[in-house]
Order: sequence, then structure tokens, then C-alpha cells
Amino acid sequence: MRLAATLALASLCAVSSNCYADALELPSSSGPQTAPAAGDSLTLGAGLAYVPEYAGAKKSRVVPLPYLERTFNNGFFLSTMRGAGFQTSVSGVGLSAALAYGGARADHKRNVFDGSDALKGMGDIEGAAQAVLAASYQVGTVGLSLSTTQNLAHRDHGATYSLGASMPLYTTASDQVGLSASTEYADKKHMQTYFGVTAAQSATSGYQAYTPKSGFTNVTMGVNWNHVLDKNWSVHTAAGFSHLTGDAADSPLTKRKTTPMLMTGIAYKF
Repeated sequence: MRLAATLALASLCAVSSNCYADALELPSSSGPQTAPAAGDSLTLGAGLAYVPEYAGAKKSRVVPLPYLERTFNNGFFLSTMRGAGFQTSVSGVGLSAALAYGGARADHKRNVFDGSDALKGMGDIEGAAQAVLAASYQVGTVGLSLSTTQNLAHRDHGATYSLGASMPLYTTASDQVGLSASTEYADKKHMQTYFGVTAAQSATSGYQAYTPKSGFTNVTMGVNWNHVLDKNWSVHTAAGFSHLTGDAADSPLTKRKTTPMLMTGIAYKF
């Protein structure tokens, strides 16, 4: 399994826009992993990512990306990035369903990897169990994907829907370079949780009260490079940007609409 397909899930990570550290929003040339595994495998990896403190933050930071994924011949998988789930293929359409955890946001800087002082007075957003459903389809050399993240424990956090496309730019036995683009749509609950400011939050934070509507939150584009060292080791590097749109871009919490992102990591497949 390539690190390209697992460390980067174009906004597709499905990181959605509320937590870049949990799910890096850099596109992958191979798109979401919805095809069944070819066999049992175990992949260990580690990397670093340069991402914004939160969606729309002025400051960015470097965060670690530990990675472990176990796939089974029957389609089940356990992953630090994708959660626990099942993947299969029906008539050429890749399908996957997983239970994951994410969505947390701290209103103060807890450490060098978590939180942002720019959100003081906004209150913490608790992480929650999430259902992640995805479908993918290959049209020639272009891979298309559609995914949704539905919050289960905190229903008030709402839901997001992502549409992505990817294509290879250069491929050899040892190197694969790909281009990807994606966009995310969020319902009103999600927009209010991560981009809205209630009257109470306005009084404690100083931000102007703001009630966003549902709509598209961002457009993400990137280029990634996967380099195979040998049958076990591979290195993946991805660079791109995410641009906030609509009511997400107009939120008083948004200090920067366009943010660069960079990631590099190494993996070992047993």
C-alpha cells in the first residue's frame, strides 16, 4: 500500500476543514482508498506536515503524522488515519465505510501541536465519533471520488460532503507524481460550529456575531510524489493549498483565506 493513498486524503480527509492536524487536506494521486485490499498487510509510517492551526488561521505549524494501517484480505481495515472500516468494489465502483474520530478544536494553544490563541473565548469543540462513507470510480486516467463525514456523538457538529478528482502526471516503476483537486460542502450545523460566532461567543471572544449558511467551504489542490525505495520502503511528499470559499471565507474567524500545506513521510510495508 502506498503512503500516497493513506497519508493524504484530499480534503478528502477528509481532514475536513475543521481539523487539519487530524486529517491532512492534501490531495492524493490515488484518491480515497475504497478498493478492496489485495491481501493482508501491515504498514507503519511517520511524517511531518505544515498546516494551519485551524481552518482560516493566520498562523501555521508543523505537526507529526504517525501512521499505522492493517488491512485484511476480506476488505476490513484498521487505520490511524481512516479509522476502522470495510472497503469493497461493486461493478467497478469502490465503496468504503469507516468509524473514525475527529473534529476537535481548542480555543487556546495547548502545546506546539494543538490549539490556537486566536480562538480565545470561542470555547473548545469536542471531538466526536464520525461515520465516513466514500465511493470512487475510475474514468480513464482520472479518478473521481465522493465522500461524506457524518458526526455521530455530537450531531450539532453537522456533516460535510466532499467531491474530488485526481490524475497521474508522471509514472515510472519507482516514482509516481499526481495532481488532485477537491471541494467540500458543509451543512448549516457544521458551518455554525466551525465558522459561526454566537452572541455568547461574541461577548467572550470579541469577534462579531456571525451566522453562516450551508454551502461550499473550500477548494483544495495539490501535487504529490510517491518514491518507492524498495519492495518495503516508500517516501511520499505532497504540496498544495486550500482556499476557503463562501460563508467560511467571510467568517470573522478567518484570518487567511488561502493557506499552503506541505507534507512528507516515509512508510514501511510488511
